[in-house]
Amino acid sequence: MTIIVDDAEATARKRALRRAIRSAMRSQPASTHRQAGVDVAAVLGGSGLLPSTGVVALFASRADEIDTAPIDGLLRVRGLKRAVPRIEGDRLVFVVVDDGVAIHALPTDSHGIATPDRGEEVPLGACGLVVVPGLAFDRHGGRLGHGRGYYDRALQGVADGAIVGVLEDLQWVDDVPMESHDRRLPRLASPAGLWVCSTP
Repeated sequence: MTIIVDDAEATARKRALRRAIRSAMRSQPASTHRQAGVDVAAVLGGSGLLPSTGVVALFASRADEIDTAPIDGLLRVRGLKRAVPRIEGDRLVFVVVDDGVAIHALPTDSHGIATPDRGEEVPLGACGLVVVPGLAFDRHGGRLGHGRGYYDRALQGVADGAIVGVLEDLQWVDDVPMESHDRRLPRLASPAGLWVCSTP
């Protein structure tokens, strides 16, 4: 069950959970992250969530998270435009990537993340689907990010029907401590399939 809390205990629990999941993810070989990306791309491809035209917001994965290159490849095959986030101050700006460019071929920012340095900005609410990363997830849509709140802020005003989180199976947890500013996700895609989240 997802527990909504607003106190120092929540911060401590989040910190401990981040450490545990980061350690578990870093211990996995690259082939595991790659296969998870292949499996999740197949789940998304058969889910009916992908729009027939338009823009999908997608993130370029790092070495220690689910590989989003297979999802990127699926979107390119289907002729969908991809918008990738760039950090500007305390917010994410989503920029449309040229059709011929794989998102992992973009230049890297100071955090080592492939990031567009130019292109058309698109409001996240205008995207047909927003693919959301995270460290840990529960089956009520609780999501633990990296602690800076970028996606929680970016997802404000985005309709639930346009949001899906992606994860590897080891990122499932019993409950994510949630605070009032945290955005619950309506559905999650893992290698095991698509999970529609229930309200706790």
